[in-house]
Amino acid sequence: MGVVQATTLWAMAQSYHWFFAEEEAKQRSFLERYGRPTQAQRMEAYTWMAPTYDSSVETLEKGIADHYRKHVFQDASGDILEVAVGTGRIFNFLRASEVRSFMGVDLNEAMLAEARKKLGDLPFEAKVILGDGHALPFPEKSFDTVIGSMCLCAMEDPGQALAEMLRVCRPHGKVLLVEPGVARFAPTRWAQRHLGLVPNPTHEWEYGYRD
Repeated sequence: MGVVQATTLWAMAQSYHWFFAEEEAKQRSFLERYGRPTQAQRMEAYTWMAPTYDSSVETLEKGIADHYRKHVFQDASGDILEVAVGTGRIFNFLRASEVRSFMGVDLNEAMLAEARKKLGDLPFEAKVILGDGHALPFPEKSFDTVIGSMCLCAMEDPGQALAEMLRVCRPHGKVLLVEPGVARFAPTRWAQRHLGLVPNPTHEWEYGYRD
């Protein structure tokens, strides 16, 4: 049975590559010519997407990302910092949490402008400011909970960003993250990689983030 399933999966993968051969060739050609985008270029993508960002990703994120946000961020409490707050898509997931204060940081002013529109409806004190996740403008041990939702995938140096999160988190505090990536289930993970679905290097250009 396992051999039959593996053969079927291999046949499906080969069919996929045959069907999308032209698209894959265009993708390779594009990447050979333009390479990876700079941080400034990725920020331009976010600026362009900002006014319609919520409506464009709402359906996509409702089934998967929002499920994990609800599960992970229910443990947020106290003074909270969100790194790469974007348009404030996780605000609703904090309403039931024990939030004393909220601070959001993002490198893109257009995304922050959208987030500010939502602050007045929140049941807790909240503020968002322009700042770089690689060098957070806060002293050590400033927050009880540090959160990131699709955050590290948008950073030039995820390791440095994570180190900064740990620096500003208080002792016995929490760093809570929701990130995209490959599946845990091995056959699905193999299919993702073999079909070129995850990681997809063109996502950097199209949506500003990396798988």
